Amino acid sequence: MIQIPYHLIDAIFYFVAFVVPIYFVVKSRNEKIGSDLLVKLMILLASFMLIQFIYHVAGMFDLKILSKGILEPLSAVAMTIFAIYYFFSIKKISREEKREKVSK
Repeated sequence: MIQIPYHLIDAIFYFVAFVVPIYFVVKSRNEKIGSDLLVKLMILLASFMLIQFIYHVAGMFDLKILSKGILEPLSAVAMTIFAIYYFFSIKKISREEKREKVSK
């Protein structure tokens, strides 16, 4: 019985959190602000939040196979892809900064 309010509250928070990176992506594409890296990271973050939102909605309806069996591992994969992409992007940026310092 306590699971339904828990999932409902979490679903609301994840949906609100999902809207923020989507707003940034739409705004950056319209006004050409931000880098391509940041837009890609925001899309990956938004996908994680959307998966979590669907996970909690499925949890409210007690769909354990969908929530625990599919969406939970899928959200872990989304966050892992986000982390790997972020890590390699930071490495690339630091290498480019070092090259710029050496060339000056």
